[in-house]
Amino acid sequence: MQVLPRRLRLATVAACALIVIMASAFVPAKKAALSPRFNHVMLFVADLDSSITFYTAALDLQLAQRITELTVTGANGAPSVHPVKMALLKFPEQDFVLELAERPAPASAGPAPYYQHLGVDVRDIAAAAERVRKAGGQAPSPIQNVSTSSGTVAKNMFFRGPSGELVELMEIVSGEF
Repeated sequence: MQVLPRRLRLATVAACALIVIMASAFVPAKKAALSPRFNHVMLFVADLDSSITFYTAALDLQLAQRITELTVTGANGAPSVHPVKMALLKFPEQDFVLELAERPAPASAGPAPYYQHLGVDVRDIAAAAERVRKAGGQAPSPIQNVSTSSGTVAKNMFFRGPSGELVELMEIVSGEF
């Protein structure tokens, strides 16, 4: 058995140590206890079935779940059962949920226009707008160009769903939103 010279042995050990250190830089960091991310948006709608039909036809959302009852257990440990009419919709292969809950529209005028809305990214806004129109989207606005102070350029348009909820279609032309 041939013994390597001392310098070569030290160089080999140093190279191995360097490889271990470099490889450890690519090990995923431990997840933080609180890793916030968006989970869902909830909209009240007047007719759950027509809203499910509309969103699945207009935007390719898929019905993931219908909920007819919620059991809420308070701090005292006593459960209370609430009948509900809710649906969870998702885009294929995405975790983000559109939660719809049936509730008759209030008599008031509601929030200011364009502040409360659901935003949906699309690749071709003209084709998406046509699909929304065919599915029954109400009062669509014209497609317009929007530029932000941070350099994002987009095309957008708004329409109302079957219960009057406001939805924005947005095609990013450049930058990020």
